[in-house]
Amino acid sequence: MYSVRKPTGKQIKYAKDLRIITKDKSFRVLSAEIEDKLEMNSFEYIQNMKLKPGMKVEYIGNRKDLPKYLTISSIAKNGFIFFKGSSKYCRPWNIIAIKIEE
Repeated sequence: MYSVRKPTGKQIKYAKDLRIITKDKSFRVLSAEIEDKLEMNSFEYIQNMKLKPGMKVEYIGNRKDLPKYLTISSIAKNGFIFFKGSSKYCRPWNIIAIKIEE
């Protein structure tokens, strides 16, 4: 007999951190809702921080494979930020814009 996969404890905790209601949701439904929420949060951050291609930014996340200073090359439809000269990307809240002194 087939039964719907239940969400993991880690998934439930992450969903609750994102203020997503988890009651009676399957693993796949909760995964989709988490991804949707991250995407909405990404574009809200992009808009609030006025991030755009060509902008110089400082990486403040915890990945070790990204240099500290980067230039945005593009913003994907899913809200990921890509950088010039690299195939690396991150979520927008892992970067801050650098003020250019004039």
